[in-house]
Amino acid sequence: MQRRQLLKNIAGASTCIGASSLLMSVPFAVNAKIVNKNQIDPLANIKTSFADALKDNPSLLGLKNTANNFAHQQLTIEGKLPKDLTGVFYRNGPAKYEQGNQRYSHQFEGDGMINSFTFANGNIVHQGKFVETTKFVQEQQQNKFLYSGPLSDIKNSRKVTQADTVNTANINVIPVDDEIWALWESGSATALDATTLATKRRVNLGANSQYGDKLKGLAFSAHPKIEANGDIWNFGLSLSGHVALYQLSSKGLMKNVGIINARYRGKMLHDFLITHKHILLILPSLTSQADRSHSNLKLFASIEYDSKQPMRVLVIDKQTLTLKKQYELDAGFAFHFGNAWEENDGTIHFDASINDNFKVMDELSEIMSGTAKNLDQNSPHTALFTLKPNGGTTKVVVDGDSEFPRVYDHLVGQRNKTLYTLSHTQSQFWRDTVCCLNMDSGKKDTFIYGDEFIAEEHIIISNTAKEGDGYLLGTALHIPSKRTCLNIFSANNLKGGPICRAWLPYHLPLGLHGNFKAS
Repeated sequence: MQRRQLLKNIAGASTCIGASSLLMSVPFAVNAKIVNKNQIDPLANIKTSFADALKDNPSLLGLKNTANNFAHQQLTIEGKLPKDLTGVFYRNGPAKYEQGNQRYSHQFEGDGMINSFTFANGNIVHQGKFVETTKFVQEQQQNKFLYSGPLSDIKNSRKVTQADTVNTANINVIPVDDEIWALWESGSATALDATTLATKRRVNLGANSQYGDKLKGLAFSAHPKIEANGDIWNFGLSLSGHVALYQLSSKGLMKNVGIINARYRGKMLHDFLITHKHILLILPSLTSQADRSHSNLKLFASIEYDSKQPMRVLVIDKQTLTLKKQYELDAGFAFHFGNAWEENDGTIHFDASINDNFKVMDELSEIMSGTAKNLDQNSPHTALFTLKPNGGTTKVVVDGDSEFPRVYDHLVGQRNKTLYTLSHTQSQFWRDTVCCLNMDSGKKDTFIYGDEFIAEEHIIISNTAKEGDGYLLGTALHIPSKRTCLNIFSANNLKGGPICRAWLPYHLPLGLHGNFKAS
């Protein structure tokens, strides 16, 4: 495809991701039990219901609204802090759930907050700041929600002409050159100062490259893959079913752009994978009611799971960004994948924390009014897939539930022998266990925090290129003391428990994803 036509198609895809498509017109139909409390405003009912539920269930504390930034705070350290662990651990997640008397209908709608933990001089110092997006600044100034979300309907909400108008920058954060980028799902990355966390600008993906302003506002998804050479790979989904593909340098300079007509109508594609040769787009078994007869539904309410629709895997050449092969798998949905790698004969292996339904989206809405669902009844599990050159596929299911899979950074797109995940053991409603799965033997090394803790995503940090070296690092909320702690494990001995635990004197909002920048 000639470059002029490519950029024209990309521009069209960008328009499709605009908020006129993202935010549909009819309010979210709130649970009738909640509506009866207050017929005037469903979002006020949600706020009241959550406050009532929190009184009886203190484990909901991590979803309480965060009102202010967190100033610098030195953590209290238990155990021995490793001397070779220096740098900054960044985490991102929704934190601003309420304005005035209203509370959002879905966890994903909250405005993003970056929390940083700086390791230096034998100490750990925390700070947290909201990402000052256009939306956040405007709503803070008026102390009320101004824009409807993908599920919440705001009465007399302002008109939205592009997705970045309602960009909440609330899912992930990655170091890029001397900045960090806060990532959302449907719009631009937001650049922040890596030290102060001050918001700097909305990222123009084509800046200082041949693409110029032609990529402005195009979706840059929340789970980029960073190769050992520093190259950043990512995608952006258009509601038209097209997928833009990006290759950037470690400094954030765009190197290559392509577009694939995936013919995907599920409206949600959260994660993807790369090997050393290919990009893998794994399209879940989602469709949209709005494509058929319910065009007035809000975005999240319009997406539904189709158990008769196979997952599709698109295998795309990284050099040409063109589609090379497609596979079909059993129906399923996955928010997150760990890694993919490829053999010399073209056989591809990848893992997924996969589910056979899409109920999690309803659960992430119900919890905003204080209803937590039992993980025994619906939780993803690790599945190991093989895509064969002749078109055949295999699937192996690993016992136990799993989420937030991670591998060593230097093995992204290469063969990995270990996979780190979260699961639940003692707690029925929250993940309380970290796990390392040996991909060859199937054996697991685990540590159980217990039902007094809520464990968040843990990441691997290593200064060597040897799998098994380094540390596993992650936060957990201690429910009885209402405090967040940072936990450091030896990556090859989780069952031994944290070698170091550092405590804040307060709790942080439960986040989603994060990364480490070594110094």
